[in-house]
Amino acid sequence: MARLGLQHRRAMRAAVLLACALALTGCKIVTIEQDQAIRAKRSLNFNADTYVARIWRSQALPAFQARAVPAKDLFAAIDADADTAGAKLGRRSGEGAAWTFVVSGEGVVDAVDDSSRRRTIEVKLDGARPVKLQTGPVVVGTSLRDALPFIAFDDFTDQLAFADVGRALTKTSLSNLKPTLDGLKPGDRVRVVGAFDLPPKGQPVFVTPISVDKVAAS
Repeated sequence: MARLGLQHRRAMRAAVLLACALALTGCKIVTIEQDQAIRAKRSLNFNADTYVARIWRSQALPAFQARAVPAKDLFAAIDADADTAGAKLGRRSGEGAAWTFVVSGEGVVDAVDDSSRRRTIEVKLDGARPVKLQTGPVVVGTSLRDALPFIAFDDFTDQLAFADVGRALTKTSLSNLKPTLDGLKPGDRVRVVGAFDLPPKGQPVFVTPISVDKVAAS
């Protein structure tokens, strides 16, 4: 009987060790900042501004840069087949949602529209269609949130927290870019990275900017 008990304990110990080993093989190593961000978005005391401040430079900006597609290539792919372009180059926040893309390119400021709180700057991108940069204070859509592959609805406590993240990402980006955006005028040449939801065919492309740099005319 004692021998059976010893064998049982050894078998249990081996099973525990095996389970631990299997668990470790599925582990993903994360930085301290990433771990804090994961814990934050699952908290009942979630604060979207704090969460976005934690991930903006370490995760969001690198992800935007990695996903950015040159405007000439992106719009050519969209014009050829929007769904194929979306599946290859973009993201969808959910079933039936519009494709979201991150675009990069250089171009010339054609117009600045200050006629409403939805202020826009139209930029004619080289070799591509013109886009309208949304500069706020009113910005439509959540393209910055929806372009990021590591932000998903199911990771947050509720729909309100998920929506707050979209607003916080937009606010953070525009706050950082405000001095540059406020100083732009027609004729200025700029280098732009931004995200947009694909509009219905024939409608303007409204881009939420991620980076905007004034460059010397070539």
